[in-house]
Amino acid sequence: MAGISNNPNSPRQKMINLMYLVFIAMMALNVSSEVLDGFELVENSLRTTTENATKRNANVKADLDRAYEANAVKVGEWYEKGVKVKTETDELYAYIDKLKLRIVQNTDGKEADVTDIKHKDDLEAASTVMLAPVVGEGKNLKERIDAYRTFMCGFVDKTKQTVFESMLTTETPHKAGVIPVSWQHAMFENMPVAAAITLLTKMQSDIRYVEGEVLSTLITNVDEGDFRVNKVQAFIVPKSQIVTAGMPYEAQIVLAAVDSTKQPEYYLGTALLNSNFISIPTSGVGDRTLTGKVISDGETYPFEAKYSVSEASATIAPTLMNFLYESYNNDVEIAIPGVPSGSVTASLTGSGTIRFKEKNIWTVSGLNLSSSPKVSVNLTANVGGRAVTVSKEFKVRSLPDPLPFIAYKDANGTDRIFKNGAISKRFLVEAQGVSAAIDDGVMNVPFKVTGFRLMIADAMGNYIPEISNSGEFTPRQKEIIRNLARGKQFYIGDVKTLDPAGKPVTIPYSMQVVVN
Repeated sequence: MAGISNNPNSPRQKMINLMYLVFIAMMALNVSSEVLDGFELVENSLRTTTENATKRNANVKADLDRAYEANAVKVGEWYEKGVKVKTETDELYAYIDKLKLRIVQNTDGKEADVTDIKHKDDLEAASTVMLAPVVGEGKNLKERIDAYRTFMCGFVDKTKQTVFESMLTTETPHKAGVIPVSWQHAMFENMPVAAAITLLTKMQSDIRYVEGEVLSTLITNVDEGDFRVNKVQAFIVPKSQIVTAGMPYEAQIVLAAVDSTKQPEYYLGTALLNSNFISIPTSGVGDRTLTGKVISDGETYPFEAKYSVSEASATIAPTLMNFLYESYNNDVEIAIPGVPSGSVTASLTGSGTIRFKEKNIWTVSGLNLSSSPKVSVNLTANVGGRAVTVSKEFKVRSLPDPLPFIAYKDANGTDRIFKNGAISKRFLVEAQGVSAAIDDGVMNVPFKVTGFRLMIADAMGNYIPEISNSGEFTPRQKEIIRNLARGKQFYIGDVKTLDPAGKPVTIPYSMQVVVN
C-alpha cells in the first residue's frame, strides 16, 4: 500500500500536488508591499554592484588592449580571446536587458521603465514573456546561459570552473514533495514582476563577475616583461586619420616606455616643436604623410604617419525611413563631419518647412504630396573658411491607413487595446468608444475618429447599422452591447477619421467583435 500511496500518478498524490499549487498561488497573490519593496532594494544594490563590475572589467580589458598595441605578436592570442569574452558577455547581458524591458512593458505598457516599475505584484507578465508556448523566452535564456557557462569555463582552471558552474547553474531546483519542473518554470512561473526583474539582474551581475574573472586570467597569462618595455618607439596618435578639406589635421606624438621625469625633443620634419601636440592646416584632397623624430637620452626614434584629406560630406537621413510623409512631423538626422550642429543651417526646396529640434535632429513638416511629390533638404556650413552646400532629395508619401481599435482597462487597471476577436462584455461596456492610429512598432500616429458604424445581425440574419457621429459609443450602441449574449458577434466599420493635418481618412477595414 505504501508503494501505491507514493505513486506520483495516484489520486492521493495528485490531490497533494494540487493542494501545494493552490497554496503557492495563494501566497503569490498575497505578496505584501514590504516584500515587493524589499526586492526593489535588492535590485538597486545588484545594479550598483554590476555597474562597478562593468567599470572594473573595462579597465582590465583596456590593459589588455594596451598590451596588444605594444606587442601584437606576443599578446595576440590573449587579445583575441579577450575580444571574444567581451563580445559573448555583452550579447548575453543585452539579451537579458531586453527580457527585463519586455516583462515590465507587458504590465506597465510601452512607456515602461525598468527602474520604476508600477505593477510590481503582477503575476502574469513574467510567465507571459518567459513561458508562453512556442514564443516563450525561458528555454532560449537557459540554452544561452548554458552555452555561455561552457564557453567561459574553457579559459579558467578547475577551481574557477566550479565557481562558474555554481553561479550560472540552470539545473532544475528540487524541493521535497514537489514534482520537478523545468528550470524556466521554477524561475518564472507565478513570479511577481519585481522578483523576476531582480532575478534577471542577479544573472547579469553573475555574468559580469564571470567576465571579470576570465579577463583577469587572460591578462595574467601575458608576460609583462616581454611586451611592455622590450622596444622604445615613437608614434603619432591622431584625432582622426580622415580629415575634411579645410579642417586641421591634429595629433599627438608619443614616445613609448620613456622616463616621465625627462622631456623628449619632438621634431616634425626637421623643425623642433614646443610640445608633442601638432596641428597642420589642410587644403585640397588626397593622402598625406608625416615624418619626424623624437630624441630622448641621446637616442633618436623616427616616426611616420599617414592620413587622408577628403571633401566635405554630410549626413541627411530621416530617423525612421528613406522617404518623408505628408501630414506628419518627420524627424531627420543632419550632420556634417567636423562641423558643430549649431553651425549647420538647413532649408527645404518644395512644399513644407524644416526646423531645428535638438542635437542633430531636424523636423520636416507640412509636406503636400499633390503639389510636391519630391522635396530636397539643403545644408549650408562654413568649413575651414569656405561655404559648403550639400543637398539630398526625398520622395513624399501619404501616411499609411490607420487601424481602428477599442481602448479599455483590464481587471488590473492597465491600459489595453482591442483590435479584433473576443473581448469581455464588461470591458466593452466600460470602453468609451472607437479610436484609430498608425502603430506598427516604428510609428505611433493617432488619428481623430469622427464617426463609425456598428453593425449587428437581427433574427433574420440582416445586418442593422447603428451610426455614431463621433468616436464615442452612442447610448443606443451601448444598450445593444449590454443585451448581447456570450458568443454573439458584431462589426464596427466605416470608421471616419482625421489625420494629424486634419485631412479626412475613411479606414477601409472593419473590426469583428465577439462578446466573451
